[in-house]
Amino acid sequence: MAEGTDWAKEMRVLDVEDLVREARSKGTVGAYQALSQPLIGRRSNRYAFAREHLGLPDHLTFALEKEIEQSEEEARELGPDCLSSIPFHDLCYGLLLPLDGISPRRSQRLFGMSGPYGERLDSKERRALVAEFLGNDSLGLDLVDKVALVRGDPFLGRNVGTSLNVLLDVLSQVVFRSPTALRDDLGSIGDVQEVFVRHCSRHKSDPPLTTREVLLPLRHLRGSWGAKKKRVLRSLVERMGRLEVFFMIAFLRQGRRVSQTLGDEALLDAIAATHDVDRGRLDLARSLVDVFELARIVRDEGKEGLAQLALKPLSPVGPMLAGPEIPKAPNFPLFFEKKYDGIRLMVHKASNERGAIRVAAYTRRRHDWTGQLPGINGLAWALPCREVILDGELHGTFFSEVGPRPASVYDVMKHVRGEGGVPIKLRFTAFDVIYLDGQDLTERPFHQRRDVLQRLVGPLSGLPLPIPLELSDGELVRARPDMMRLYNLFRAQGYEGGIAKEPNAPYSLGRRSDQWTKLKPAITLDLAVTGALYTTSVQGPGATFGSYLVSALAEGPSLQEVGRVQGLGAQDSARLLSSILDEGLLTGRRLERDTSSGRKAGVELRPGIVATVRFEGVVRDDTGKLSLRDPKILRVRTGEKDLGELDTVKEIERLFQKQRFS
Repeated sequence: MAEGTDWAKEMRVLDVEDLVREARSKGTVGAYQALSQPLIGRRSNRYAFAREHLGLPDHLTFALEKEIEQSEEEARELGPDCLSSIPFHDLCYGLLLPLDGISPRRSQRLFGMSGPYGERLDSKERRALVAEFLGNDSLGLDLVDKVALVRGDPFLGRNVGTSLNVLLDVLSQVVFRSPTALRDDLGSIGDVQEVFVRHCSRHKSDPPLTTREVLLPLRHLRGSWGAKKKRVLRSLVERMGRLEVFFMIAFLRQGRRVSQTLGDEALLDAIAATHDVDRGRLDLARSLVDVFELARIVRDEGKEGLAQLALKPLSPVGPMLAGPEIPKAPNFPLFFEKKYDGIRLMVHKASNERGAIRVAAYTRRRHDWTGQLPGINGLAWALPCREVILDGELHGTFFSEVGPRPASVYDVMKHVRGEGGVPIKLRFTAFDVIYLDGQDLTERPFHQRRDVLQRLVGPLSGLPLPIPLELSDGELVRARPDMMRLYNLFRAQGYEGGIAKEPNAPYSLGRRSDQWTKLKPAITLDLAVTGALYTTSVQGPGATFGSYLVSALAEGPSLQEVGRVQGLGAQDSARLLSSILDEGLLTGRRLERDTSSGRKAGVELRPGIVATVRFEGVVRDDTGKLSLRDPKILRVRTGEKDLGELDTVKEIERLFQKQRFS
């Protein structure tokens, strides 16, 4: 201020009404920012002041409060257009509805409208739709938002944990119907999304909810509990129309991709095409970071940011995966090692210049299990190196009548979760090393990495560590008889089979490679469970499922039903049913199938459970459709397999041709 200025003349006194009036002139975002300035008081007081005088709905004030806090922490400005984007209803109609593959008939019944294309899109059309969406810069959405929407995950891979009880409590407050009555509705309808739709009287929100007005509060829900979470969700539900609430509940309940079978490959293709980045570089980046971080890097840093990505400890990466069955005439010599039935685990160790050590243990889906495995710290500390990334399997043994035997993956999971069951002794078996003391080893041939691993882990085998550490059991074989001798030994010891690895193979981060192949007993396939049939006939379905429908991965990719399998034992059936309900896999669509005991009723399931199925052969009907003969479920897995890892219809076709000429 200039020298001699009269302070009193320059000062302006505003009462509350003047302050609010001036704030409103700046728009919704600017007004909330202006009325929640630190000068008004503590954080809790300043936000309460803004809420009280602007009268914004709960979901909007919650989103703005979190966005302002985040912008202050990151020292950046919150843009006045942060909520401006395409209406959420239009986004649901033009993108989510066709990607979800809802039939026109069901769309008409649920929403009173047909989809924009009049029929379900095939895989090529869905890929084109995703590319068009990612390349459209006029929607008010950035690349991270778009990737989140295509994957049906506004939470960016984080677990929000919205229970069915919370959702029904929210709906109860909106429609003034008891949660018990709503549970009865759910029992008869079979799908919580449809329950919300049936209790919604609006065609769409008016005035329209923007897509970011929905995305931002959902994204910030993590860490919000109880009454606040319910207030935010109620505020959204009260505003939404039928189509909007259908997809919001899908996001909250399943945390799933809108199109499970579309896959990240289509997403990466679209990013490469629309953002002028190399597809191979995206593949490498995807193995080092999750798809949301990849989208952020492309958005903020472009090609330069992707080029700077490098393998380093404490950053989760996708492991190399084994390809299909060992060919009839493989190229020997091969390293053949035992196949363990456990949990794939990448153990990371990093030391700083002061000698402090940090440890992490990531599953194949990049979930950090360090907290669930307290003994993993002692294992990593014992390794004679500063930095390392080990690839291996967490498995276990139990004592039976004939001595120690390998535990199943179910028993390992129960033990880790503290759920009791068979007492087992955990072990970590290392079968590869991909990083050591500042050096990325992934481009080195397998035989060199194995030598490094042996020098690193061999001396620690047999030591009394909190979780015992051992080197994978295997050896170099030069002919099929040598390989089968080892295979039969592994099977006799109770293991799944073996893995054959080419000695000169590099480590392909996050990819399935034919340079690692599996040898398993009989004929088994990993298939998606896509339907469940009740125990009685269509006239009177029972309360439990008696058999399941399984599907293989077809072109596109898409899923093609290939058989009906009988259920498991009582304990495993209960676990499977619990997974179906807990993970929200019921689509709400009914189905019927002809069986030897009559026509059976059932329900369609979203693909989320992978079953390892044994069968006697492959048959082809008069229409050319392939199906499995006498299939039986050996084991099921939930949460740790991507659908892209399923066995394919092409593999079943190959088996059919093989049995015809053998």
